[in-house]
Amino acid sequence: MKIGVVDTTFSRVNMGAIALDEIKKSKNKVTTTRTTVPGIKDLAVECKLLLEKEKCDIVLALGMVGGMEIDQQCAHEASLGIQQAKLMTNKHIIEVFVHENEAWDANELNEIFENRIRKHVQNAVALITDPKSLTENAGLGIRQGKDDEGSLAQWQVQKTKIGIVVAKFNPEITQRMVNKALEVARKVGFVAEVREVPGVFDMPLVVKKLLMDKQIIGVATLGAVIKGETAHDEIVTKTTASKLAYLSLEFRKPVGLGIIGHNVSWEQAEARAETYAEHSIEAIGQLIEVLRK
Repeated sequence: MKIGVVDTTFSRVNMGAIALDEIKKSKNKVTTTRTTVPGIKDLAVECKLLLEKEKCDIVLALGMVGGMEIDQQCAHEASLGIQQAKLMTNKHIIEVFVHENEAWDANELNEIFENRIRKHVQNAVALITDPKSLTENAGLGIRQGKDDEGSLAQWQVQKTKIGIVVAKFNPEITQRMVNKALEVARKVGFVAEVREVPGVFDMPLVVKKLLMDKQIIGVATLGAVIKGETAHDEIVTKTTASKLAYLSLEFRKPVGLGIIGHNVSWEQAEARAETYAEHSIEAIGQLIEVLRK
């Protein structure tokens, strides 16, 4: 049985080498042939050649997708070409694309490369040696690139994990807020994961990362924006609140707004600290109940 491997010079990781290394670990007698093309849109024709001329039983198409909009377009076009090649040859081509913007740093991106390539190699070997073995994993939410999701039955278990994002600016106030939020969360039955950011304006990016976690059911945001000599406090609070509302809609999860401001004095913020923190946690719980109904 023969596996073809096609990768690109555009990729910043030697994807073909990882694939060949994983194929060597197979207990089945599998031979390989590897070719490399310049870019991701060249993969389809090379895969077709390996299937037809090199008589491969299956081919792995390995490509890295850059973070720019044009890269996403090229990846889509490449995927369409690969699908067409599969239909023309009546053989499997395992598309293994890694997107640069699906990771937060280089280490995470490397982990995705390793995980996705190796798991897809295992799938390719199974497809040509023992396709029935894949049926045993049906419905288990197995992912390539990141941790497995698990079955829907597991996912439906009552979840109680929330995120709390707190601004470190004005710590005399925000520390009281996070203490109160944790107290209320425990009473409600939430398990809280706290993340600190420099200021209120810095919250949306961290809130987004928390919302991307399927175990997180909602996020509370805590901060105090004190009135100064300019309209800076108004710009910060309105811009942040708008972004947080958008994220709540995008991920269909509640985001509790526990940000004090704008146009408040230090004394007013101190007086409202615990109340805002408490309401931000309670709002998450109430919204979850409404959404479940």
